[in-house]
Amino acid sequence: MSHKLSKIKVINYKSIIEETFDFSDYTALVGYNNAGKSNILSAIKWLLQGGSLDEESFCKTNTPITIEGVISGITPDILSSVDTAHQTSIEPYIIAEELKIRRHQKIPKDKAINIKIEVFDGTEWRPNPSGIDNAIKSLFPEPIQIGAMENAEEDVSKPKAGTTIAKLLAEIIGPIETQYGTEVKEALTRVKGLLSADGDARVEELTNFDTQVNSKIDSFFPGINIKIHIPTPELKEVFNKGTIKVYEEQLLDGRDVSSLGRGAQRSIQMALIQHLAELKRGGQTATTNTLLLIDEPELYLHPQAIEIVRDSLKKLSTQGYQVIFSTHSPMMVTSEDIANTVLIRKDAAKGTHARKTLGSAITQIEANVTSQLELLFSLTNSSQVLFSEKIILAEGTTEKRILPAIVREVTGKTLGLHKCALIQQGGVDNTKKSMDIFKIMDLPVKAVVDLDYAFRGAVNHGFLENTDTDIQACLKHLKEIAADKNIALEPGTNLPTKKHTDGTFGIRPSDAFEILASEKQIERNLKNIHDKLLLKNIWIWETGAIEKPLGLGSKSEKEWAQFCENLNKNKLEKTAADATEITECITWLLL
Repeated sequence: MSHKLSKIKVINYKSIIEETFDFSDYTALVGYNNAGKSNILSAIKWLLQGGSLDEESFCKTNTPITIEGVISGITPDILSSVDTAHQTSIEPYIIAEELKIRRHQKIPKDKAINIKIEVFDGTEWRPNPSGIDNAIKSLFPEPIQIGAMENAEEDVSKPKAGTTIAKLLAEIIGPIETQYGTEVKEALTRVKGLLSADGDARVEELTNFDTQVNSKIDSFFPGINIKIHIPTPELKEVFNKGTIKVYEEQLLDGRDVSSLGRGAQRSIQMALIQHLAELKRGGQTATTNTLLLIDEPELYLHPQAIEIVRDSLKKLSTQGYQVIFSTHSPMMVTSEDIANTVLIRKDAAKGTHARKTLGSAITQIEANVTSQLELLFSLTNSSQVLFSEKIILAEGTTEKRILPAIVREVTGKTLGLHKCALIQQGGVDNTKKSMDIFKIMDLPVKAVVDLDYAFRGAVNHGFLENTDTDIQACLKHLKEIAADKNIALEPGTNLPTKKHTDGTFGIRPSDAFEILASEKQIERNLKNIHDKLLLKNIWIWETGAIEKPLGLGSKSEKEWAQFCENLNKNKLEKTAADATEITECITWLLL
């Protein structure tokens, strides 16, 4: 692992009032439009590069902008491999393999000379120690940044300052000058002799023009004459006119990039950025770590191209690059990236701010490493969790397969339009931990569980007391009907289990709870339990499990597909066994 910019604290910069953002080697910034993701990227660049900021960069113009950063992972090996002078400048400020830096601008349009980099020595901030700027650049060269709405055509075809094509040409001009400098210079000298005013082999047409015009000038102003001068460019000036041409199969002539669609332009742009990164990496030492700051790399790309971009960026993040990007596409974030993805939100009170990452929230809830991995696996089966404002935790596959279709039928909108993610837990043992994790992330969460959870998980998780009168009434009744219904009860808990104490099999526990749910004597108790858990944001099926009100005979892909097909053809009332209970559940979930 190389060193990286692990954290920045931003104060009074654009939409960011005051917030801290954490980064990994490959960090996605996910948020809705205008949440301030681009401002985070430009804040990083300003921290490392500096420059004077104008009024638009200040959240409040009467308050200074301050951006602090933490560069972590500066091991002794990395430190010893940088230039000796840089090592001497930076070493006194490295504490526990971390370097804390800060840049500060008091007023808009302040002079660049007043905007210095500062470093923390463990006690106080030290302004601009000798050689510190170059020492930091030895660890982090100039970041490569590309904006979402920048003109892709201009970026790849016009060598203006800051464009990708200009940077690429700057990278290759050196080797060309070295290998072909003499030859090109001789050619340009011959051109200069033909076209310049004092050329030794000036073309006849230019000389004739000079003679004819000078005869006329002499009548106006004797003693003055002119010569046409056509400047001959230097090698670098030739490259400043460089661009690219696009060639397609069966077309001999190259086309300008402007003739292509935006998707093709963006694809070329991403490819050139990748190549620029690789060229820069080739000219750097192993100690450097270049930041790639990209706004919406998926913009205008088709799904396969998005996957290619994502794969390329992930590879670069392991090869001397730290990749930080904003995105609106779940395809840019795989399940293994979700834990470190930063959710960006904005409101009037807090401005642009970050929610807790899923990984940090899990660590806060669960100390055991194995349990952390299990939780992470269960909660990252859908990257939609990152693009939602509400979370629904579902117990089984039936909910996962059918609830989206029912939501669309009942509300006329998809779960996505409701900004809601449906997460299949694959069981209910981690329901409380999962709910706590999303609460830490400031994501509203509700759970849908089977009836048995009320007697097991809800009690174990503290949502209900074991002494709850309604729980006890149901357990008492269960014990009374157990023998007649062939329900095996677990010694001590009196809850349904697979085998009787004599080793013989009883009915399935799920069937036992379904029988319990049908008992009129405890109907009020079950309703009370249901209502108590609603207050904890948990819906239990009073009839046992979701299959009962849906009217499903089994849990199979065929059964689920048939239900959804019937739902498309008919109303919910004609498809489900108890449309009222289903509708009530959906309405409550989306509140």
